[in-house]
Amino acid sequence: MNLFRVVPLAVLLAGCAPQLASSGTGEEGGISSTDSALRGCHATASSSIPASESYYLTTFGGPGESGTMSCGQSTRNGSWYYIASRQRYGCGAHVRLTTATKCVVAEADDYGPDVCVETAAGGPIIDASPKVAKALFGVAGAGWSEHRAVKAQIVADSTPLGPCTLTANDTSSSSTSGGSTDSTGSSVTCSSSTLGTDVSVQACVQSRSDSQWYQCTASGWVSTSSSGNGPLGACTTKYPL
Repeated sequence: MNLFRVVPLAVLLAGCAPQLASSGTGEEGGISSTDSALRGCHATASSSIPASESYYLTTFGGPGESGTMSCGQSTRNGSWYYIASRQRYGCGAHVRLTTATKCVVAEADDYGPDVCVETAAGGPIIDASPKVAKALFGVAGAGWSEHRAVKAQIVADSTPLGPCTLTANDTSSSSTSGGSTDSTGSSVTCSSSTLGTDVSVQACVQSRSDSQWYQCTASGWVSTSSSGNGPLGACTTKYPL
């Protein structure tokens, strides 16, 4: 699905767009950029990481579609565990993707998807190799309209690529657990992949993935300023990089 090889925009939108997105359920994973659901495609991808860490999974670079991604690696016909979103996580970052029952680690090696695809899907997208989709959903192709939900967290670069083991935190029905209390008296913390531990409500962490500040709230991470004030007021604790 990834739009963004090192080619002119006119070529991307006119000729290479089978990588753009899929609205079908077949194994190909691609449609034309003229699809009626897609509007405002300008070869620009969002660098914002959702506080919920939730995305829809799509695929690109399957059999017969080998090519060089923007970080320099080859898709090798979709035969290994890679994703786009290097504008969110950085070239070479290892990102852990999970569903309710499956887990896989993939490497960020390309740019995308275009914001128009995320707008059409109604949420952020992780564009991945067919091998990732196979590991998580048992399918070789996934399109934006299928809304295959995953969560994504950056992990250490030493983490091996491929299937991984779910933790109790992955399978919990709540995105928060243990520790501090919110305004209703409920016990709440936020899990920080940057720190590798949980932090209490109203604490602020500078994310390793995008260097932006986030404050822990009862509903999860919320983007905040570097001044020490968030949606809940002053940060009780600050964790800079």
